[in-house]
Amino acid sequence: MKNGIERHYSAYKGELTKLYGFKKGYLFLDLTLGDGGHTQEALEAGCRVVSFDIDDEAIKRAVNFVPEKFSPQIIEPENTSKPITRDFNWIIIHSNFTKVEEIVKKLELPLFDGIMVDLGPSQYQVLSPDRGFSFAEDTPLDMRLTKDLGVTAADLLAVLNEGELAELFTLGDEPFAKPLARIIVKQRTINPIKTTKQLADLVFKVKKGRSGRIHPATQVFMALRMVVNLERENINLLLPQLPHLLKKDGIMGVISFHSGEDKLIKDFINGEIGKNNLSAINEKPIVPSTSELLISPRTRSAKLRLAKKTN
Repeated sequence: MKNGIERHYSAYKGELTKLYGFKKGYLFLDLTLGDGGHTQEALEAGCRVVSFDIDDEAIKRAVNFVPEKFSPQIIEPENTSKPITRDFNWIIIHSNFTKVEEIVKKLELPLFDGIMVDLGPSQYQVLSPDRGFSFAEDTPLDMRLTKDLGVTAADLLAVLNEGELAELFTLGDEPFAKPLARIIVKQRTINPIKTTKQLADLVFKVKKGRSGRIHPATQVFMALRMVVNLERENINLLLPQLPHLLKKDGIMGVISFHSGEDKLIKDFINGEIGKNNLSAINEKPIVPSTSELLISPRTRSAKLRLAKKTN
């Protein structure tokens, strides 16, 4: 446990070696390092790994969690002009993954055997009290993965009109989007909504405590996180770069946790199939096994789509 928060359990942990065919010398690109679960699995299988993360704290945690024998070289691409030597074992690149193709070319890295993108936030990010992702504690409604982003969740709740808020909440598949938008606009004239508890209480009030398997505020918080961090925009910027980074027969995989994200990925892969750039490895997304759900129930909404480079 680091910083009081347990290590994030990476979805499909232990399965990537089989799905990708990890072996000694395999070159793997992990575009979402997080706490280092997928990177560690690849390293332990003998792969050479390039990992990306924009979050300073995520990088520190990953270096602490991954066994010391895999000690990485950490690259700040803006301050690096020399190409990377070809005999590296593990490199961490401190940057947004939307810049991956530009950075790979700048560092003169070779094409990859496999690429992984995990679009879910890490447990550390969700539970850190200063991030404002969780309704478990009363914290400021921030939700930014990096302070370089200017707009917080509280800012959005303060300035968007009722229609815009309703549209935002539908991104999280929130069925009560319209009544929630209405009560937020009404409430903010009385008192600004600045904390996670204030928002969660409003959602609870509108839904009258309906929860099912998840907390009533889960979908609202997810939608806000997606918009604050430009997640859809970033996915649309990232996906077209991935085929260019793969060797022929190389594999790209994307893990999503939301139906809208999964549709973006499915549509992209289908478009590349039409151009003869990719072939789908699985027609339907791979979902977590029963044994994985027993270990980590949070992966229940995970969907993994894999595709192979064809030319």
